[in-house]
Amino acid sequence: MIGSRNVRRTLVGAATATLMAAGTVAATAPASAVTCKPFTFIGVRGTEDGQQASMGTRLPTAQLAFTQKKGAANVQSDYVSYPASFNYLASMSSGRTALKAKITAYVNGCPSTKIALVGYSQGAHIVGDVVVGLSSTQLSRLQGIGLIGDPMFNSALRGKVSNNSASRGGVWGKRSSWPAGLFVYNVCNTGDLICANDGTNAVASAGVAPHQYYTTTTYSPVAGTTGAYAIGLHVATRS
Repeated sequence: MIGSRNVRRTLVGAATATLMAAGTVAATAPASAVTCKPFTFIGVRGTEDGQQASMGTRLPTAQLAFTQKKGAANVQSDYVSYPASFNYLASMSSGRTALKAKITAYVNGCPSTKIALVGYSQGAHIVGDVVVGLSSTQLSRLQGIGLIGDPMFNSALRGKVSNNSASRGGVWGKRSSWPAGLFVYNVCNTGDLICANDGTNAVASAGVAPHQYYTTTTYSPVAGTTGAYAIGLHVATRS
């Protein structure tokens, strides 16, 4: 066990979202394109999860669930191109800037689209950070947000929550609040110490493994489905 929280936070870059579990990277629109449809799904991948020009290997499962519910002709899928690297703080800064620019582009370029923001691990951290700083106009355009394995998980906040350790927070602490009216759906796998850390647990292999399995039912607390699929479904239905 590693007692120092500073050490745990150093390790989170390596532990958060990844070690490259197998998966298929879905084809999505180029990051520079803004195509207007009734709904826009923006995925923000986790640390070193798939190629930079993609939404990674976990989020396509959420995107599929969202698209099946809303209809393929009604959904524009996109991603945030950022390093998603083990250099966590610098990568986070780049990701926040890129996501803000992406949201602005769709809000300004597509006056009626509703935007779903879904992030995995470092990507969930970025989505949460960006959303709390959006303007009222930008917030009004959000369909909702989905957070998978959020390093700042807080089960006490409003939104649908599936988590085996509701009293725990993320390895980076607990997010303090969400904007009023925002639909949030969180999923934290059983035993995932990135999003369910009691403040004393080191982020070691036992806590990393559940963090990688959001596209299987192996550690999922969501009965009958995977965490990533549940995210897409519930953000689509806002239920």
